[in-house]
Amino acid sequence: MLMVIFGAGASYDCVSSRSVHEWLPERNQYRLPLARQLFDDRGIFNLWIDKFPRCKPVIPRLRKASRDGSVEKELEKLRDEGLTYPDRYKQLAAVQFYLQSMLWDCEKNLKSDPGWSVTNYMPLLDQIHSWRRVNKQACLVTFNYDTMLEDALALIGITINSLTDYISNDGYKIIKLHGSVNWAHRVMPPIKNISNLTTLDVANELIDRAPELDVHKEFRMTKEYPSSKLGEVALFPALAIPVETKQDYECPPEHLEALRKCLPEVTKILIIGWRATESNFLQLLSDNIRKEVRVMTVAGGTKEAEESNRRLQEAGIRGKFFTSGAGFSDFVVHREGDGFLGS
Repeated sequence: MLMVIFGAGASYDCVSSRSVHEWLPERNQYRLPLARQLFDDRGIFNLWIDKFPRCKPVIPRLRKASRDGSVEKELEKLRDEGLTYPDRYKQLAAVQFYLQSMLWDCEKNLKSDPGWSVTNYMPLLDQIHSWRRVNKQACLVTFNYDTMLEDALALIGITINSLTDYISNDGYKIIKLHGSVNWAHRVMPPIKNISNLTTLDVANELIDRAPELDVHKEFRMTKEYPSSKLGEVALFPALAIPVETKQDYECPPEHLEALRKCLPEVTKILIIGWRATESNFLQLLSDNIRKEVRVMTVAGGTKEAEESNRRLQEAGIRGKFFTSGAGFSDFVVHREGDGFLGS
């Protein structure tokens, strides 16, 4: 079985017709960000920060961390501070609504550009689909919140209209470990007069009440942002704040079970733009992959690809490791996947 793991670098370098350095300034503000860029000083980012004012006190810390250290480490510190300073829960709830709405808005604006209509996910999935004529199954794991992978899946006959669709296909299992911009949880207690409030009003009320909310474990797909209500039901974004070590999964339990069933059968791992820093997922791989595997890691540079491979090896993954250090676009354009899949 083939496993493909997508990280933020995959969506960042998503259009082969435009290199990382060739985006027009007016379109660049909509480019899906890397983890360190999630809180950058961009027009569309600032717009959504302003709509969720509770997150404003922590934005300077997060922007400094993006320059000097790790955004994930700083978010983890903020989360830990919530144990003694409850306002942190409200601020981080605002961050979740910000991330969902900002990323959804960026994606919507990119989709309005015809030059964005052909993404690297499409030819890659076409390569995998051709390989599957002989090799049967693939498991696609993504840490990204956006829905670009889902859009590309339609071209190989997989339409995602429900949460069940992610794992119901015999040939493909699609696992979004950190949630999705269009997933949400039902929350209690109810919001009074919710039908008369805008989604933004409901979102900010939920943020202010974050420490007292009962967030149900069930998942729902949504069609608008901020995803704060569906009829009379209050909703909370189902996406995990990216932290450095103590990261929980944010996906339905049946998806995790499907993933666990796939892992013992994995013989090849293709990594696109993932830094291999999620310790719980590395442990899951180590505990369940029982065979030696062939690993190809695609990153924006050879050093980054080698570092990801090193983390996998340190986690106990055994096999042969290869690198492609020119990015997702180069990997797709030069059809490097053919050699790896055929080996």
